[in-house]
Amino acid sequence: MTCARPLRILLVHERFPPDYAGGGEYVVLETARHLQARGHVVRVLAAGDPAIESFEGIATRRIRMSRYRFNGAWREVAAMAGDADLIHCFTYHSVWPAHKAGRALDTPVVLEVLALFDDVWLEMRGPVLGRAFRAMETRLLRLPMAGRVFLSDTSLALARSLGLGRPDDLVIAPGISLADYHAAVDKPYVLFAGKLDVRKGIEVVLQVAAKMPDVPFRIVGWGERYDEVAARCPPNVTIERFKDRHHLAEVLSAARVFLFPTKAETFGLIVAEAMASGCAVVSTSPLPFAGERIVADDADATAHAVRALWTDPARCAEAGRRNLEAARQFSWDAHVDALEQLYARIVARP
Repeated sequence: MTCARPLRILLVHERFPPDYAGGGEYVVLETARHLQARGHVVRVLAAGDPAIESFEGIATRRIRMSRYRFNGAWREVAAMAGDADLIHCFTYHSVWPAHKAGRALDTPVVLEVLALFDDVWLEMRGPVLGRAFRAMETRLLRLPMAGRVFLSDTSLALARSLGLGRPDDLVIAPGISLADYHAAVDKPYVLFAGKLDVRKGIEVVLQVAAKMPDVPFRIVGWGERYDEVAARCPPNVTIERFKDRHHLAEVLSAARVFLFPTKAETFGLIVAEAMASGCAVVSTSPLPFAGERIVADDADATAHAVRALWTDPARCAEAGRRNLEAARQFSWDAHVDALEQLYARIVARP
């Protein structure tokens, strides 16, 4: 343990497993699991079903409200953080209530920036709501915090370019559960996995698949657009709903090329997981990977990049081997080591 003593830590996020809507819940779960394994007292506050009082041995309190109403739950945060050494919150809807509760209790608050989208909000939500969400994002990143964590250098660089960076900001890459991933011998398809929305580039995926009718594509996705996307898939695309991370690991293992033309990504956990599965990667992700780096929204160039890898099995396999090796750096132990160092500095302050 990096900290001199076990700490009492309240993690606050709008969702917590088994509720799932993306990689954020996974980051919170693994953070809680690894902190608890090191002897810290960890509790989680989220929106959800109050009947679920723990998940995989982690004590939780869930408030029956929408994630948007969770922005007003500062009293609930304060009640649960009364004996906490610190509060650790995650963007977006837990930041304001954690900040306000921390001020009321004089308890330090750490912010972990899971998402920073800036102008991509305009595409995701339209010109009116998009501007409102972008303004909300900016406001949250201007709140005073005892410490702030970004997931990648790219995400921190964007914050700085928007005038939202601070000298003591840290970059701490998340981990992945390396033991869950492996590379299958037979790799018969190009894979996209993620939420089926404009930010993740699903439109480009469908266009690329249509340009390559001789190549099998597979999509594993979730979100309110699932039925619409499924109805528009070309004949060479197999689509299925996301089930759980273990099933996703099996699907990743058999992908020869992982295609992920995201428009905005603070890290890209799914890309790291694809790397650990021995996939060649075609993506806009900020992670360093072997394969082809593309530009968002360019379907022709993306199709060319996928084709170049697909028709060169030796190059594709070599990229997969290099990605397998590079993925070993994404360790939850390393992530929590850095968090503990940050926590220790914060709780030692007068």
